[in-house]
Amino acid sequence: MENNELINQFLDYLFVHRSLSENTIISYKNDIVKFISYIESKNISIENVTYDLIVSFLMGEKKSGLKPTTISRNLISLKIFYKYLNKNKIITNNPTQNIDPPRLWKPLPKNLDEKQVGALLSIEGEKFNQIRDHAIIELMYSSGLRVSEVVNLKVNDIDFLQRVVRCTGKGNKERIVPIGDFAVESIKKYLVERKKNKEYGSEEYLFVNSKNKKITRIAVWYAVKKIAKQVALSSKTHPHVLRHSFATHLLEHGADLRTVQEMLGHSDISTTQIYTHVDRNRLKTIHEKFHPRGH
Repeated sequence: MENNELINQFLDYLFVHRSLSENTIISYKNDIVKFISYIESKNISIENVTYDLIVSFLMGEKKSGLKPTTISRNLISLKIFYKYLNKNKIITNNPTQNIDPPRLWKPLPKNLDEKQVGALLSIEGEKFNQIRDHAIIELMYSSGLRVSEVVNLKVNDIDFLQRVVRCTGKGNKERIVPIGDFAVESIKKYLVERKKNKEYGSEEYLFVNSKNKKITRIAVWYAVKKIAKQVALSSKTHPHVLRHSFATHLLEHGADLRTVQEMLGHSDISTTQIYTHVDRNRLKTIHEKFHPRGH
């Protein structure tokens, strides 16, 4: 079987059986294509790849200056690929089986403090796109939604009576997330503006652009950056920071980790645990303040 055909079958498997997101599948594809190109340049077939060859490939990636996180993902891609090949009897041995991924320190997510979020949400214009952008930011901070989830929301996904939003996250998993009063009122105001133009009302997606098409992720990214600049926030302020701020502020005010995990849509609580730095900082402060030998 040709290498390209094998790769395509593998990608179909990821989409159908693993229910991975489009972006994740594209990352895996790029990693596998790069590795296949590497072994083809050495006239080595997929069946004849060895442990040493994969290690040599990864070491070459390291020497080229790639970050440890990227190299780790390359290895994960190869592990999943060769496990698939082995399971489907395309190869008899799995050369990645005994290769351990490098241990990585997970960077703490950047977040805004409550005062900074307040400054970001204080900017609200009167034009349609300004009202829309304000509603998007209110919603993202209120619910912790990912940008991809926000842009794919339908009008009917908002339940104003119950004050919840239904969204579809990674792995095509649906969840229900509460939204606060400020976000509800901001979205209502946006929808009133939207109804003034009949063309906008014909689109099923909640947030639309001036051409009555679903707003793009890039457009949301630019909107957040633009408003952040207006209130003199860091140039590194981007939409995902709102999701991090949502999780951080919930934990700061006493929410339990399992609840935050459910609202963020994390399948594994270890992903949510990266936010426990908030609890550790709070505990450290309490310890220093009240312990007789705390400082």
